[in-house]
Amino acid sequence: MKDASQILIDMAQTYMERNKVYGDNYKRVGDVMKALFPNGVAINTPEQFTVWHLFELMVVKMTRFANTGLSHQDSIHDLAVYAAMVESLITPPEAEPQPEPEAEPQPAAEEPGAQNG
Repeated sequence: MKDASQILIDMAQTYMERNKVYGDNYKRVGDVMKALFPNGVAINTPEQFTVWHLFELMVVKMTRFANTGLSHQDSIHDLAVYAAMVESLITPPEAEPQPEPEAEPQPAAEEPGAQNG
């Protein structure tokens, strides 16, 4: 079993590996968010916070993609996944399809030349 110090060493190694790929991306995201929302954002409901959280993840993935010279495929895939998740939350559910009313039976047409009687 690893002790806390070994876990922290492993975490630092992960950080250094990711930082080689993405740079200090976490330091840039705030500037991007401020540029996108210069007047701030009003969110109040749990649903709004969920969409906001996913949007922030999209911005992180987009900035990581930019920091890799538009070449890190995993970041762009993750961005698409988060976008689909947001769409699923903001798209109103489709109305249940209503069955079409059944047409009333029509009387059988008489064949030409048929006589009544």
